[in-house]
Amino acid sequence: MSPPRRAALAALALGLAAGPAAAADPILPLSEVRPGMVGEARTVVRGTEITTFPVTVLDVQRAADGPGGTLVLVRAEGELMERTGGVAEGMSGSPVYVTGADGVPRVMGAVAFGAGDQANVIAGVTPIEQMLDLDAGARALERWPAATAAVRRRAVMVRDRAAARRLQARRADRIGLYPLVRWTLAGVSRPVSAPLARSLGRSGIRLNDIGPRTPRPPTPIVPGATMSVLLAGGDLVLGVIGTATYVDGPRVLGLGHPFLRAGRASFLLGDGYVYQTIAAPILGGSYKLGEPGALQGVVTADRADGVVGRIGPVTGIAAVSRARHLTRGASAVVRATVAPDERTAPVVGGLLQDEPVARVADGAAAGTLVLRVRITSPAVRRPITYRNAYAAAGDVASLASGQVPRLLSVLMQNGVRSLPISSIRVEQALDARVLAARITGARIDPRRVRPGQRALLRLRLQPWRARAVTVTVPVRIPGGIPRGLRTLRVIPNASGGFDPLPAALDQEIGGETTPAALRREVARVERLAARAAGDRVGRLLEGLRRASADRNDAIRLLGPGEFGDGPDAGRTHPVPYVIYGGRASAQVRVR
Repeated sequence: MSPPRRAALAALALGLAAGPAAAADPILPLSEVRPGMVGEARTVVRGTEITTFPVTVLDVQRAADGPGGTLVLVRAEGELMERTGGVAEGMSGSPVYVTGADGVPRVMGAVAFGAGDQANVIAGVTPIEQMLDLDAGARALERWPAATAAVRRRAVMVRDRAAARRLQARRADRIGLYPLVRWTLAGVSRPVSAPLARSLGRSGIRLNDIGPRTPRPPTPIVPGATMSVLLAGGDLVLGVIGTATYVDGPRVLGLGHPFLRAGRASFLLGDGYVYQTIAAPILGGSYKLGEPGALQGVVTADRADGVVGRIGPVTGIAAVSRARHLTRGASAVVRATVAPDERTAPVVGGLLQDEPVARVADGAAAGTLVLRVRITSPAVRRPITYRNAYAAAGDVASLASGQVPRLLSVLMQNGVRSLPISSIRVEQALDARVLAARITGARIDPRRVRPGQRALLRLRLQPWRARAVTVTVPVRIPGGIPRGLRTLRVIPNASGGFDPLPAALDQEIGGETTPAALRREVARVERLAARAAGDRVGRLLEGLRRASADRNDAIRLLGPGEFGDGPDAGRTHPVPYVIYGGRASAQVRVR
């Protein structure tokens, strides 16, 4: 068969498999919603099978701090609610259908909020009209002011179910509503995920850490099916599990409330799998224990009344992170697609750097770690690279942690020129030996030199907990040195590459890189870039180069009159140890 004919048949087969684009379900305008109406909500409580439960409309009211300013209060009922402990986190986005006199089921809106009632069956529904058009709900209520006349309990948005119950205990005329959402992390070791869980917890976000990743075939994203909004997908996944509300061809609406209030966004869209729904209304809220699934598209908007996604090609940062334990012979690799959002990519970068090392180290590990990072961008011709070495008597991965988030923050969040990232490659090699040393002496051969001449630096080092050694380092004598007997100084190139303290018994792998620390690093690169020449991209890269001249396994050779308080002072030369202190002088006669 000829190549053109094979291509044509392949295209036909793909077209038949995909089928026509799904037509959107008809909607029920908010102006037609009345208390007492009975509808049916669709969601997944186990696996991927869509199930239903009945709901009764209680009220339609304004909610000044709610999505779009309008919501519908409903009561969930039926045997399913008894099994799930009421409405559960992860049901946000569950579409509610109401069948009218014409016998046609119409989408009324998305279950989006839980309340503080003891039975956990009162829910707030974001009107579908509002999800399609942000101002539609307010306009509908203006046409129908009687909708708010009989409101007995005013809805107030709160952070979680506990806050809702506290509010309702104080104010009988208020009902607290909280988003039915819970974050999920998979494919990350518990010691690595702990700092992230703490960071999210300070923002009121609860994280289900479900351990190893389980790849599964894609599941169609249809109304009522599980959908996930992700910061990363692949071997590790991070994001929220919710429910798809409305599908119109490739367009998907879901959640019924914001994800991160990001506005225009660049997140990832996936399906999901629900292991089970945990019924725990008294202990803090029922929730779906599930795992985000295969990537199926992108999320382009994170609005007040839900997220907007598009099924189709996945646009993201291709990431590969590898680690090798040279002593144990173990290796690990993590492949992921990272959402190309400049606000969240550094968070995922930290997981990418730390997770493979955690797998090969099998706990907090002393030793020496060499880190290499390679980042490509369509805005620059050559890859951006970074290399460094770290040594620790405790956990060397924690000492090295944070470099990938730092690089991504600088490249994507700076005020000079934000660079799009197309790929990230991280390579780490871990040696069980603690190869750290102090400088104790130096001499240069030959003793008689010319400016710019090559020579050999005989460097005397005192390794940590080992006998003194001498290493030979090829160097170049600084140019412009006057004739006569001159003194050259040898100092560490950088500090902070060695931690002599033992690991704590509850040591976590890696660590939390605070937003404040990342902002300081971005500001530092911006200051360095302001003193560089060239276009904006060139200035940014030069600022990053200067800020990244922090190689720990290197020394600097300073000529007369040079001082070591600047990244360009002297010449930098690599050595086979992490240099953490000491200094020495060597005299030469310049001809």
